[in-house]
Amino acid sequence: MISIVLGGPDPAIRHALAAGFGRFDGLQVVGDSGAPEHLSMLVATHRPAVVVIEACWADACPGLLGRLLARHFAPRVLMYADTLARPEILAAVKLGAHGCLPRHAPASTWRRAIQAIHGGDCWIPRALMAAALADLRHLLRADLPPAPGMGPLTERQREIVRWVAQGLSNKEIGRHMGISPTTVKTHLHNIFERAGINGRQQLTVHALKHAPAPGAGVN
Repeated sequence: MISIVLGGPDPAIRHALAAGFGRFDGLQVVGDSGAPEHLSMLVATHRPAVVVIEACWADACPGLLGRLLARHFAPRVLMYADTLARPEILAAVKLGAHGCLPRHAPASTWRRAIQAIHGGDCWIPRALMAAALADLRHLLRADLPPAPGMGPLTERQREIVRWVAQGLSNKEIGRHMGISPTTVKTHLHNIFERAGINGRQQLTVHALKHAPAPGAGVN
């Protein structure tokens, strides 16, 4: 059973989400809150596996995600909004959110997203991530510093990371780089091993988190 705490300013939205989750075996809403301070108390009391909160709270309460994720029993965090504007996606990911969804996503998509992040994956819709990365293209052309414990990447591996972060398939990357899709796959396997991550979406999140801030050493 995946326990869930809901947070957001609109009680009607929270009620609708709770009702939708309640239709699925394996999902259980154990609390909901319309105030960030109360949400923190609910999380401390119930220790849910997943916290689902409205993305606007990431901007309105910049310390909220940090407090949630700093707990020794830190929940996985899934954020939602009516329309996920690109800055909201980037802010949520950089603050540590494990996933983002449009509020009106089908109930089955909500279930898959919750199950995915509960299992340790990230859930950020590819189209939305691609739109977000379009705004960071000048940063993605820069060298991406390695994550702690990752070790340096070769120039070819860095190039593959940049292409993956822009949503290209192995076949498309191979065409750009003049190598076979199988070679791209081998490079990706080595990158995943070195970074300690699993899959293209987590690699994209890594690229976002470790990209330099605008104006920080980027010409």
